[in-house]
Amino acid sequence: MADPTHTSSPREILDELMDSLPDAPTGGTKPQTVVSATLGDAAAPKRRRDAAKTRADLLDAARRLVAEHGSHGVSTRMVANAAGVNQALVYRYFGSKEALLSETVMDEAPPFSEVFADHDLDDLPHAIARRLAEKSAGNDLGKLALVLAASNDESIRAEVRAGLEEKFGVGLGGLLAGPDAALRAELVAAAAFGIGFMRVKLGTSALAAADVDTLTEHVAAMLAPLMRTAED
Repeated sequence: MADPTHTSSPREILDELMDSLPDAPTGGTKPQTVVSATLGDAAAPKRRRDAAKTRADLLDAARRLVAEHGSHGVSTRMVANAAGVNQALVYRYFGSKEALLSETVMDEAPPFSEVFADHDLDDLPHAIARRLAEKSAGNDLGKLALVLAASNDESIRAEVRAGLEEKFGVGLGGLLAGPDAALRAELVAAAAFGIGFMRVKLGTSALAAADVDTLTEHVAAMLAPLMRTAED
């Protein structure tokens, strides 16, 4: 739902209208040109916005602002200003502040789903551990932990919870045999993000100093029992 406190100016409305119009066919007159001729330099033609870049800029701005101010201290106007775009684009690309912030958090999650798809079950403990060690060394999990710690809004937590349950409880759990598959899969997630939080956000000495190979070996040994049944 749009921010009820925001009223777009005529120029903002014009900008959004121009972005939504298709390019003119070859030899035709572009709508921007017609409007420019009518309104003058104030409505000069501009380069069509790169939608993917705009989304990425909004996600990056939201992550930085939430980490600094917390979710309750961030408005869509702040995010748009930090990204250098019109506030209306927040609602165009995400629909709501809550959806933007929840996607910001999930966007920071390491892509474990591709690890699940690319490895046999026997290899998964090592593959997950390796991805965790590499990503935490690069601060990716630290950024996620930072945003999670700052996000106290229940609606955002609900979106994040649903995303993690889908990726791990359903995605990884669907690959595991035996009882309590979803629980065991979520324990893998808890271990992964807990290690990332301590390694990067808290910076505990031994975890922070561990090299990728050493951390991979120990984490794989910890995860392996969760991914096999007692009969294995």
